[in-house]
Amino acid sequence: MPEKTRKTCPTCQGKKIIEGVCEVSSEWRGSSSDDALDDSQCTPDQECPTCHGKGYVED
Repeated sequence: MPEKTRKTCPTCQGKKIIEGVCEVSSEWRGSSSDDALDDSQCTPDQECPTCHGKGYVED
């Protein structure tokens, strides 16, 4: 029975997750003073779709 080889996942580089991205724009800033920190939009971290959170792919 051949041995399976594991390669580092090319999508996440072995990190197991795809890190979220944050973007900042002054156009999103609210008009009231308590919304001053509400000018960024972030996507959440997600499990890697290629390796399904393992960090490697099997051949």
